[in-house]
Amino acid sequence: MFKFDFKRSFFSFSADTTLQAFEHSSSKTKLNQRIKDDALDIDAIPQYALSLEIGNDGFRCAIVDTEVNRCLWLEDYRFTSVFFPEQVVDQLNSIFDEHQLLHAGFWQKVRVSFKNQHFTLIPESLFKREYADGYLRFSAESLKDTEEVFFYQHANREIVNVFAGEKKVADWFRTTYPSRNVSFVHHTSAFIEGVLQHEDYVPARSISILVESSYLTVLVTNNYLVEYCNTFFYLSAQDFIYYVMLVMDELRLNPDSCRVTLYGEISHDSAIHDVLYKYIRNISFGSKPTALKFSFQFDEMMDHRYFDVFNAYLCD
Repeated sequence: MFKFDFKRSFFSFSADTTLQAFEHSSSKTKLNQRIKDDALDIDAIPQYALSLEIGNDGFRCAIVDTEVNRCLWLEDYRFTSVFFPEQVVDQLNSIFDEHQLLHAGFWQKVRVSFKNQHFTLIPESLFKREYADGYLRFSAESLKDTEEVFFYQHANREIVNVFAGEKKVADWFRTTYPSRNVSFVHHTSAFIEGVLQHEDYVPARSISILVESSYLTVLVTNNYLVEYCNTFFYLSAQDFIYYVMLVMDELRLNPDSCRVTLYGEISHDSAIHDVLYKYIRNISFGSKPTALKFSFQFDEMMDHRYFDVFNAYLCD
């Protein structure tokens, strides 16, 4: 059973397959990663699903061939000093103006994943569509009038994810893909579905952690259901371990035996991994989504990275 708790801690076309790092002269955008499967075919775009993940710190995109469930493309752009929705739109314009592939308008599906601080999980039995705004305003401290409220109902999970995204950003995507019904999800929904649909998922109580440069998402699952999900802002490895141990203590999880799986921007030699291992014994790194196939071109990246953007494909 999902632990219902409103008291939450919020934080705020190239064929080259290798990493190409560049900065747009008129923007604050850097391309950190680009991987392309040679099987990508422009003429087959109508059978491809496009997943786009956007936040104040960056933009990621992935392309999946829905006929064979094969990931064909990944890009990761990082933003610097971007704080307002108008700046996010400027960066998106800068990226898309030079990107013939993303400009294609005849994708089978276009799905946008918001990566931000405003979400709450509501038990399905309590959820009423007409009260979506109210759930979020009650649980979030700073829901803005400029934000649009969305929700995503997790099939067979007994939860609904209610979240917000900047309306200007949402409208930008709708305008960019006028011939498609753009759907919106939250990155935590992609993370949840990726964990629970993974072939290596163990039904016993366990923790999955999604790591980014300044925040972590902690997910506790049990028997294919979500027991806890929250996102915390951190500045140091000490902050990081504090929040993880706080969750384990609150939920009475044993650090010596509870299985903890790491995803995202973390490596074996990082300070965060070192401090985690001092307190938690059963730690491992996650692997690529098993719902998707990947060619050898994707071997250049660590398997536990980009887990949420890949799994946005599962959020139908």
